Amino acid sequence: MIKKTILLVSALLMSASASSCWKSEELASFAQDEFDEKARFSIKDVVTCRPIAHAKLSLGKMTFEADEQGIVTLPLPPENMDRELPVRLQKSGYITANENVMVVFGSYWNNLFLMSKALPIGSARFALSWDKKPSDLDIHLKSDNYHISYRTTKSIANRVKLDRDAMKGYGPETITVDKLDKNDTYKVLVNRYSKSGNIDNKTQVRVYINNKLDRIVRLKNTTATCVQVATIHNNKVKYKLKELSNSECR
Repeated sequence: MIKKTILLVSALLMSASASSCWKSEELASFAQDEFDEKARFSIKDVVTCRPIAHAKLSLGKMTFEADEQGIVTLPLPPENMDRELPVRLQKSGYITANENVMVVFGSYWNNLFLMSKALPIGSARFALSWDKKPSDLDIHLKSDNYHISYRTTKSIANRVKLDRDAMKGYGPETITVDKLDKNDTYKVLVNRYSKSGNIDNKTQVRVYINNKLDRIVRLKNTTATCVQVATIHNNKVKYKLKELSNSECR
């Protein structure tokens, strides 16, 4: 049990890359669940970080409903289970999310989940999340007509907005485009603003477009300070990780 609990605490700290929406006290309480032979999954809004009450979570063939705090309580998996399980998150007014949860030594390795409110067709949202370090990663959106980020333009009325910025690790940082211009080409970029630490495989970008979670892109370990995640043209997304010069993120 002690070994499993140590592993679970490590997993929670890693899965906190899903968001600084979760405070350290919350993570510690989740780790305590091991002693009570239960597990809790937490579901929050990717923009506001508010808990999503009564969201439905399907894990394999089982379906659960979150409480008022967006918490789903379920039994621990068998101790000999070591595999990935599909997770489906649903809530009226939100985009359905299909993800995976890793089970390691009979413990859920990631139990923190983010959901986006429904978006009109033709709009898009990009959500960046990562680990504790680097302390400051930024998401950028460059089009033929503008460059959105915390350190350039933060918003253009009725067109695009940097919803939230995080400078102490984890994220999420999100950019929402009210309406994509089919004639424009958009680039989704991740910039390491911190001088220490590197972008690694705990760094993820969720891409919501045409009212669906199109993909969760996991980045690779790199010393590059600017990485292109995807390009969008005519409402179609092309995914290809590409290291760029730092000037591309300035």
